[in-house]
Amino acid sequence: MKIGLVLAGGGAKGAYQIGAFKALKELKIDKYISVLAGTSIGALNAMLLMQDDLELSENIWGTITREKILPIDEKDLNKKSFLISLGLKNINFIKKHMPKMISGGNISREGLDEIMEVLDFNKIKENKMVCYAACTEVPSLMPKYFKVNDYEPEDIKKILLATSALPMIYECEEIECTKYLDGGIVDNIPIQPVYGEGCDIIIIIHLSKETPVNKKMYPNTNIIEITPSEIEEGVLDGTLDFTIESAKKRMKLGYDNTMEMFQPIFKIFEFIKQNEIAEELNKKVVNEEICENRTEGFVEGIKHIFAKKKD
Repeated sequence: MKIGLVLAGGGAKGAYQIGAFKALKELKIDKYISVLAGTSIGALNAMLLMQDDLELSENIWGTITREKILPIDEKDLNKKSFLISLGLKNINFIKKHMPKMISGGNISREGLDEIMEVLDFNKIKENKMVCYAACTEVPSLMPKYFKVNDYEPEDIKKILLATSALPMIYECEEIECTKYLDGGIVDNIPIQPVYGEGCDIIIIIHLSKETPVNKKMYPNTNIIEITPSEIEEGVLDGTLDFTIESAKKRMKLGYDNTMEMFQPIFKIFEFIKQNEIAEELNKKVVNEEICENRTEGFVEGIKHIFAKKKD
């Protein structure tokens, strides 16, 4: 059986996925995941999962601040958040009439650079999991799925910068002579590359109330969706809310929601397994009793034969 994991984009809300990782690790599901795909912050979280260092992941998200990720004053942030919200809701109109509107921004990315400095890209490359990062090609605004395993550390950094390059916030990233932006613009739930790897089960960790996944598009695959029970749909209160307090709250919520999803299933299988073991033990006891009875009967029969011969 092949299990895949899809991590949606959602900026600061990505802390939720770290809590989900913790639950998957405790349930020992993580070691059976063989394919990953992420968009934007989901791609960065995928790298953390591949590094297999939960403590590091929690420390990164537990110390993150808006000043580090978004060094911009309140007035400009409000303006840009409004434009992001407007642009993402009208992407087809923007693509046709105002393509330059989302082609890039001018905010420093030193904060993200610092985060990537603590990533062990050699360890990530050694991981046997297949990993994809979704980006948006500019100016066509078509999705591009980079298979991270095929790239060297410096190129992986570029891919991560590209997939998380929020329009009007950060500038485009150039990879192999083509410019790319945040993958969430065109595919915020990159199921396709995971499905293409032939996964039997695909777990999706959402970060918002998006359009429900059309499971009919992915035949012969079972899809499990984990969605935050508390949703922050706004840009300022959700996507750009990089605060320590919010991150810790989201990590706990991710852990709780994932446990709530899987624990009942595990209990059912545990109940079935225990009953099967009990049935096998009962069968064994019954068979042993039958054999014992047959043996006793055989011995008694032999004794009876010899007794008759003596008579």
